Amino acid sequence: MRSDLSVIYDMTKNCPWNCAICCMGATPDRDRCGDELTLGEKMQVVENLAEANQIRKVRVDFSGGEIFTDPDNVRVVEYAAKLLGRENVGISTSGYRLDDAMAKRLSGCISDCEMTMDTVPGTRYPLRPDGYASAAAKAVPFLKKYGITTGIQTVLAHSNCNAGNLQALYEWLCLHEVDAWSILRFYPSGRGAAYPEERIGKEEEAWAVGFITEMGKANGSVGKPKIDFHYTMKGHGKYSEECRCVKKSIGVMPDGEVTACFWAVDAETGIIDSKYRLGNLKEERLTDMLRGGKAAYWLDCHHTCGLGAA
Repeated sequence: MRSDLSVIYDMTKNCPWNCAICCMGATPDRDRCGDELTLGEKMQVVENLAEANQIRKVRVDFSGGEIFTDPDNVRVVEYAAKLLGRENVGISTSGYRLDDAMAKRLSGCISDCEMTMDTVPGTRYPLRPDGYASAAAKAVPFLKKYGITTGIQTVLAHSNCNAGNLQALYEWLCLHEVDAWSILRFYPSGRGAAYPEERIGKEEEAWAVGFITEMGKANGSVGKPKIDFHYTMKGHGKYSEECRCVKKSIGVMPDGEVTACFWAVDAETGIIDSKYRLGNLKEERLTDMLRGGKAAYWLDCHHTCGLGAA
């Protein structure tokens, strides 16, 4: 039986926000975005994913940077839905430029959309620029209108991991009928590596998992958001210490580089260690990479997630 493979395709490094803790070093300066693939090359990436779907069941999440900085990126998402099926395609966005017309168009090619909100809209937060949470908030009703499963991801760092903020976030999500709440602890990836003090420890993490779980249990509403903790966070049923590189997921960078771990990225969006690099889709087929020796290293390797360890 084919095993599932989650592919995070960061289509662009361009982003209007310039977040302090950006996990891939995205920038509003197009001149610093590096060797991003052309539209035709992005289409070829999708064809690579469709070919790999014959040996691994592929699910792709298009991300960035901010994918809507280039309207042509939507054409790539639509092509993926055609080849892989709408149910196997999702996007991650800040909500930038996501209006009624865009949501209507997306409804034909994605199953879900996830946006990041670390504090309730209107709250000053040192790790994100002003207006960041509000962009996601404005996009929620458009996504809901067209039946797109709408998720909010919260990155838990020292600056927002407290009862007042988490309760306010949960109440906001319930009020606006958000479908899913994804909880992820802060990773020192990309520009985030410059903020090691924001990394939460095991005790703080365990408290947060317990606090959020209890809020969910106490809410008897049918329409409450589904709570989903990242697999590396202890205290819930999905917890696992096993590294998922290649076994469960891979990443594709804006320049076509393929990484065994989409977190293994530095502040300039480069892969931090050659052991994570599987190849480049401008030069190789993804099926060959997945059958090659570099992928075999991760498939045969049984260890805990080094990047996720606190």
